[in-house]
Amino acid sequence: MRLKKMEDRPASAAMSEGSLRPLGAVPSGVLSLLVIDDDPEFCRLAKRCLDDFAEVEFRFGVPKAGQLEVEAYDVILLDYRLPVRDGIEILEEIRAVSSDIPVIFLTGYGDPALAEFALSKGATCFLPKPVQINELRAEIQKAHEKRGMVAKSDRVPVSQEVAEPEFVVHESPKDFSAITAAGTELEGIVSRFGYRSVFVNLPQRDGVTRGSDLNQVAFRFGDQVLECGRGMVGEISRSSSDRVEVEVILAGLWGVTLWDEEAIPKESGKQRVSPDRVLMEDWSKLLPEFRLSVNELAESLDTLWRACEESETEKGEDPVSAFSEENHLVSELADRFGEVFWDAIIRFEKASIALENAGEMQLGKRYARRVLYPYVLASPFLSRVVERPIGVPGDFGMLGQILGNPLEGYDIYGRIVNSWILSCGAAAAYRYRVDLLHREILGAVETANRDLGRPAKILSMASGVAYEVQRFIQSPPASHRVSFSLVDFSEVTLNEAERQYSMLGEIPEGIELGLHQSSVIDLANRSRGVGLADGQEGFVAEDDYDLVYCAGLFDYLSDRLIVKVTRYLFGLLAENGKLVVSNFTVENPIRSWMTYVMDWELLYRSEEQFESLVRRAVGEEAELIRETDSDGVEVYALVKK
Repeated sequence: MRLKKMEDRPASAAMSEGSLRPLGAVPSGVLSLLVIDDDPEFCRLAKRCLDDFAEVEFRFGVPKAGQLEVEAYDVILLDYRLPVRDGIEILEEIRAVSSDIPVIFLTGYGDPALAEFALSKGATCFLPKPVQINELRAEIQKAHEKRGMVAKSDRVPVSQEVAEPEFVVHESPKDFSAITAAGTELEGIVSRFGYRSVFVNLPQRDGVTRGSDLNQVAFRFGDQVLECGRGMVGEISRSSSDRVEVEVILAGLWGVTLWDEEAIPKESGKQRVSPDRVLMEDWSKLLPEFRLSVNELAESLDTLWRACEESETEKGEDPVSAFSEENHLVSELADRFGEVFWDAIIRFEKASIALENAGEMQLGKRYARRVLYPYVLASPFLSRVVERPIGVPGDFGMLGQILGNPLEGYDIYGRIVNSWILSCGAAAAYRYRVDLLHREILGAVETANRDLGRPAKILSMASGVAYEVQRFIQSPPASHRVSFSLVDFSEVTLNEAERQYSMLGEIPEGIELGLHQSSVIDLANRSRGVGLADGQEGFVAEDDYDLVYCAGLFDYLSDRLIVKVTRYLFGLLAENGKLVVSNFTVENPIRSWMTYVMDWELLYRSEEQFESLVRRAVGEEAELIRETDSDGVEVYALVKK
C-alpha cells in the first residue's frame, strides 16, 4: 500500500509521531503497563487516569506475528477488536513467550462465550467496554499484586522502538460547572452520562463529599449548554493522584440553551459555563398530544430504569457466569420493555408531524430535549450524537458505533437504550450502505482488472473514514489492483482516516490510497479553474473513474445542488463507469426522533423524488437503477455511463 501524503492536505493533517524512546524504559518503582488498543479515546483515558501509579505505553498498530515483545511489562491491557489480527491471536502469542504476565482482556458486552474463551487461552481476567475506571485500576493492581513485584533490573530490556503518538484532542470541550453549598466554584470535564445523572472529572478538593448539594449545575458541549439547577453528589471514585470522578445526580428537568459567547463571564481569561440562563418557555403553545407523547417516552424509559435497578444482582465469584447472567438480563429486559418504548416512539413521530404543521417545531425541540435528555444520554451512541465532539452530525465515531457492538454502555439501562436505537431502521440502513458500497467496489475492481486489464480507479466524495474501503483492504479479492481517492472536507476526519488505515498493517501490493481535503463544491469549481488564488494548487479530480460514489451528503443538499453535484460527479466517470448516490427517504421510522431529540436534521425525499433529481442531472439515456435497503429508509441511484 502507498498512503499518499497529498500536497493539498495541510501539514497538521498528518499523524503526529512524537519523540521515539525505547519501550520498557520506565522509572524505577513504577508499574509498567502496555495497552494494545486501536481506540485513541480509550488510550487517552487510560493515560490520564492511570498515570499516578503506572507508566503507560501504547500499541495502536497491531504488530506482525512474532514481533511483539512483552517481557518488560508488569501488566498488559489487550482489546479484542483490533484491525488485521484479533485479541485472541495476540493473547496466544503473549502466552507463548510469557506464562505469568497478567493480561487483562477487554471485550464488549453481549458475548460471554468470548470472555470464557479468552480466559481459557490464558487471560488473567476480562473487563467489558466501556470500562469503569475505578474497576480498571482495581483489576490492574490486583493482577500486579498477584503476580508479585519483579525488580526492574531483572526485566529483559526491549530494544524495539516505536513512535509514541501525541494525543491531539480535536474534540469540542465538555465543560462542567457548579457551586457547592459553601459557595466554592467547581469546574471539571464531563466524562459520561447516566440515568438522570452526569459523571464529572474534577480536581480532588474538600467540600465535595457524597450527599453534598450543588447549585447552578451546568455543562456544555459544542454550542449547547445544559443547565440543571440543583444536583447532589453521588458516588466518588479516584481517577488519578489529584482528580476524582464524581457522580452528580440531577433530579429536575434540564434546560437546553445555545452557547452565547457574549453572555459568558470571563475569569482569568477562561470561559466557564454560565448559570441561571434557562429560558422560561411557554410550553402551552405546544400541542397537547405532542407534550403527552414526549412524556410517554420519558415514562417508558423511567419504567425500564426501575426494572433495571430491581433486577441488578451482586457479581458472583465466577466472572463468566456473572457476565452471562447480565447478558441474559439485558436481553430479557430489552424484549420485555421494547414494545412499550417503540409504541411511544410511533406516537411521538405522529405528534411531531402535527407540531411541524402548527409551526412550533423549534419550541418542540427544546421541550423534547429538556424532558428526554436526562433519560437518553446514558446511551453512548446518543450521548456522542448530542455532544457532536467534532461539531457535525454523523461523524466517524457515531457511524463506527453503528457498525460496532450495540450493547455499549456503563450499566444495564444504558446498554438497553443503546441497543434499541442501534436496532432501528435508520441504523440498519447505514449498515446496509456499507455493504452496498463494498459490493460496488468489488464489482468495479473485478471489471477493471479482469476485463480491462488495468487497475480500477475509485473516487469517494464526503468519504469519512470509508469503512467500506477498510473492509476491502482487510479482505481483498485475488485480483485487487485499485487506486482509491477519498475526499472529505474535514481535516479531523482525514486525520482519523489516516490513523485507521495506518493500523491495518501491511496492505497488499497493488492497493493505492490517497486522502484529500476538499468539498465537492470546491472540486467542481477547481475543475473550471474557479476559486483558486494565483499559484495555489489542490486536488483536482480526473475524468476516468470506474466508480464514483457519494453517500451521506445529499441528505443535506437542496434540490438544485443535488442536480449540480450529480452532474459534476457523473462527468468524472470513464466509459461504462458507475455513479452511486443516495438520500434518506421519508420512510425513516425515527425521522422526528432524529430531528427533535438527536438534533440530526436531514432533507428527506421520496424514492421517486430522488430518482427524478438524479435523472435531471444524468439525462434520460443513462442507465439508472434504483435500490433501497429492506426497510426503504435510504434510496440509491446507481447510474452507468
